[in-house]
Amino acid sequence: MFCSNCGMKSETGAKFCAGCGSAIVGKSSGSESQPVQQPLQQQTPDNQQKYPFLKKRKGCLVAAGIVAFLFLVLIIMVILNGGEISFSTANISKAYMASKINPATSEPLIKTDVFPKRSTTRIYATILVKNIPGDTKFSAIWYHIPSGSSIKSENDITTNKDMWINFNLTNPQGFVAGKYKVEILMNDKVKETLNFKVE
Repeated sequence: MFCSNCGMKSETGAKFCAGCGSAIVGKSSGSESQPVQQPLQQQTPDNQQKYPFLKKRKGCLVAAGIVAFLFLVLIIMVILNGGEISFSTANISKAYMASKINPATSEPLIKTDVFPKRSTTRIYATILVKNIPGDTKFSAIWYHIPSGSSIKSENDITTNKDMWINFNLTNPQGFVAGKYKVEILMNDKVKETLNFKVE
């Protein structure tokens, strides 16, 4: 350190000059270099952070794909159902030809699809219907296969519960030998066909 007034060298840390008594203004012999704090380098965000709409767009594409698939399934169901579609769960669980049924429940007691010509005067077609969501109509049409003509149509039987239903073909004089069939309709659509013969 040197006095700025007289130029005399002073001891380190002295506040006044020993030669002239002037106050010594301290000067740093060199400025310490301060580290320059560099801003942290910002990490380059990935596409998901930089473009948040990409995540939303991906979710929309997945949803659109599911909707398209369900629509395709619906179209196939319509085609297979002859241009119509029904979400009814009603179905014919069991169907039998019978020569004798329980008159109280219509459940078949003697199941058979072969009826003797001489002793048969009544033939039954019995069905068990299930999962009936509301009023559902069932009907039957009887056919003589060799002639291809219908020989009897039975009126609608409407039900709203699970139950056995019977249709019958009656002829007190007996039946002509041959092959027959009966079509069971649900809401005017054929749901079951039973074949039998008289011999």
